[in-house]
Amino acid sequence: MSVTIRTVIVDDEAPYRNALQKTLSLMPECDIVAVCVDGQEALEVCLKNPPDVLLTDINMPRMSGIELIKKLKQQEKSVNVVVLTVNEDDDTIFDAISAGALGYLLKTSTPQEVVDAIRVAETGGAKISPKIAARIIGAFPPRDARPKAVEADFYVLSPREEEILDLMAKGMRNKEIADKLFIAEKTVKNHVSSILEKLQVNSRTEAVIMQLERKAGGS
Repeated sequence: MSVTIRTVIVDDEAPYRNALQKTLSLMPECDIVAVCVDGQEALEVCLKNPPDVLLTDINMPRMSGIELIKKLKQQEKSVNVVVLTVNEDDDTIFDAISAGALGYLLKTSTPQEVVDAIRVAETGGAKISPKIAARIIGAFPPRDARPKAVEADFYVLSPREEEILDLMAKGMRNKEIADKLFIAEKTVKNHVSSILEKLQVNSRTEAVIMQLERKAGGS
């Protein structure tokens, strides 16, 4: 029997919220445990009974999606968050990722893309809309304009860590990486922890963004 992913949806726009709930309820991977109308309601739900994945909008009354993510992290609740929004400005994207969002999708994403993001986030993976990834990469300064100390951070990774980071950037989960490399999933988790520590980032998403930018720079 396949394991379903306990999911909470929060969006203040009723038509979109209802359509999303209806669509995801048809997906065998998703178990919709709550549908909330704003960030405050979602916070109360998640603190009482943390889901596996929280799917949240950004601009909402009473509490924004970014503030919701921050409060969940402050309470040390292990809820994996995917942002689903119309917002694609740089400040909002970076604020959401810095707050702890694992995924960032636009509302133009297909239902399958949303389900894929939920599935990846459930195991701590990162999935970002290609359009958003392009904006993130474009926001980085040219490599020759960055301090050498920042550039050097990329080279502390071992060959195996580089390999795993490349696979993370492709949206692969720990188990998928372990199967591909013929190593234990626990070993992958240890490598991921080491990667985050060496790159001085707090999430897989930030590490993936750094790798995407590096590849785009041709290094």
